Amino acid sequence: MIDEIDRKYLKRCVELAETALKNGDAPFGSILVSQEGEVLYEGHNEISSGDNTCHPEFAIAKWAANNLNETQRQNAVVYTSGEHCSMCASAHGLVGLGRIVYASSTKQLSKWTKEMGG
Repeated sequence: MIDEIDRKYLKRCVELAETALKNGDAPFGSILVSQEGEVLYEGHNEISSGDNTCHPEFAIAKWAANNLNETQRQNAVVYTSGEHCSMCASAHGLVGLGRIVYASSTKQLSKWTKEMGG
C-alpha cells in the first residue's frame, strides 16, 4: 500500500522520467531514499549515451553498493516511475536493497506503448 509520502517521491520520479524523455531517453526516473527520508540518489534513463545499461535503477544499485552498508541498503526504499526490468531487479536483489515502489507496471507500460503505436 502506498501513502502520501510514497506519492511525493513517485511524483519526483515522474519528473525525472520527463527529463529523460526530453533528452531522447526512455521515460524512466528513480530515486533512493534512506530510512530517515533523505533522498540519497536520483537519476533517469541515459541510454541515449549508447550504453543500454544506463537505467537509473541499475545506477542506484551500484551507488548503494559503494556508499551504504548492508543495513542501510536493506532499510532504503527505491522509488521509480516504472517497474524494474530484469537487469535492474537482479541488481536490486544482489545489492540487498529494500522496498521498491513504482508508479506504473510493465503491463501498464506495454498497454500504453501499444495504444500509442510504439
